[in-house]
Amino acid sequence: MAFWHSHTRQGIFLCLVVPFIIVVDVSLSPDPAHPLALYLISAFMVLVGVLVPLVPMEKVVRHKNGRLFFDAWDGTGIVLTGATSLLDGGISSPYTVFLYILLAHAAMAYPPVGTSIAGAAAIACYLVVGVATGASLPDLITGCLSLAAATITCALASWNHVRAHQKTRALAHRLAELADRDGLTGLLNHRAFHHRLAQEVTGAAQDRPLSVVLVDVDEFKSVNDTFGHPAGDAVLRLVAGVLSDASGTGDHAGRLGGDEFALVLPAAAQDEAVTLARGLCDQVRTVGADYGVTLSAGIATTSGTDVTALLAEADAAVYHAKHSGRDRASTVPSRWVETRVEDRRRPDGTGSAPSPAVAADLTV
Repeated sequence: MAFWHSHTRQGIFLCLVVPFIIVVDVSLSPDPAHPLALYLISAFMVLVGVLVPLVPMEKVVRHKNGRLFFDAWDGTGIVLTGATSLLDGGISSPYTVFLYILLAHAAMAYPPVGTSIAGAAAIACYLVVGVATGASLPDLITGCLSLAAATITCALASWNHVRAHQKTRALAHRLAELADRDGLTGLLNHRAFHHRLAQEVTGAAQDRPLSVVLVDVDEFKSVNDTFGHPAGDAVLRLVAGVLSDASGTGDHAGRLGGDEFALVLPAAAQDEAVTLARGLCDQVRTVGADYGVTLSAGIATTSGTDVTALLAEADAAVYHAKHSGRDRASTVPSRWVETRVEDRRRPDGTGSAPSPAVAADLTV
């Protein structure tokens, strides 16, 4: 949008500068031809330049046919340039130089095809003016060839501009992805995951459940101690792959840090989330058999908007799964969650975990 605002300002500048040049030329000429008509055309150009800022540019640019506005504007400029050249004696008029200026302006915004069309319109205008004023064939050919060369040059410049824009956009997209992704696993990082979770919770309807599965690798330190840190990295990638494969359209998988992962399941009820979490445990147990890897998963479901309470419930469920024997998925009753909520909300992050004896055994 900022680009089109800039392009529009450039067009307004031309709408004011070109008539100024014409008025100065007519005023300084000892015997100008058709001065009144040239003054009127100049006044019309200025009027266009004054009225364009009143156009709701954002709506124009976003409209499916918004390009027609800019096409009509450039077309009007070419026609007015032809008219002033015709009144000033034909293709010998210095006003024909404006055709090259308009062509350059089009090349700064239009793709190669659009620039070529603008160039063809400029050549047609030059031919009409030349034929109407009886210009010689050599002059017509020379002028048309020079405009054709300018069109080709501008089209190539436009092509380079488009390629540079595409590369810049691809790079920006890639940087945005890198900013949101964990470098080791490719999942959403801590910041991006919590941002997506907050969006999903905020956008969730009151009658639509939303589930979160927190996953923790059991005895991950022993994997590093026994097999080495490269093996630990391999295990983290393995778990990330299982979560990615289990994620459906609209789900969000993330690595929260260390060996802790999470999965957001919009519109998933608790029983669906439990089934999926159980499948995660089974898959990791199978594919990670060489390392003896297992998971503890905690499931929390909500139809409200309290992200802290939701994460606290999932966190408590993970704690319960670990203290119930690991390698399992678990849910917990709300009375255990209250302690975890308070722990999460403490500014210093301190707080003791509740005793697993407090919770009923809801391990699945």
